[in-house]
Amino acid sequence: MSVTPVPKMSAARAVLRIHVSLSPEGLLRGFEARGHAGIAPAGENLACAAATVLLRSAARACAARGLATGGGAKEQGDLRLSLARASEPERGWLRGVTDMLLRGVDDLQRDHPGAIEVELEGVEP
Repeated sequence: MSVTPVPKMSAARAVLRIHVSLSPEGLLRGFEARGHAGIAPAGENLACAAATVLLRSAARACAARGLATGGGAKEQGDLRLSLARASEPERGWLRGVTDMLLRGVDDLQRDHPGAIEVELEGVEP
């Protein structure tokens, strides 16, 4: 799956940057999200709220399956997740989580241009 190219933005607007790391098989290996999307105050921004729910849900689901090896939030506007290599029985489940996460961040980036930037690591152009 590809993610929509990021449009140029004005310097006055804050950006939520999401870096997603994928395995050679295209499965989620982890992510890091930093910043705040848009100009609305923290706690009042739909783009940030949607991204937080999406990322936090993926992280908590992976942790519940025993796949998380690290992560957390050091401060507001920061969320990280690192995953262990999924066993064969877990790969189908992780494929679903990966697809949901990638579709969700792509939709957010399209719906809130300039407020959210997504970078994928481990994906062929």
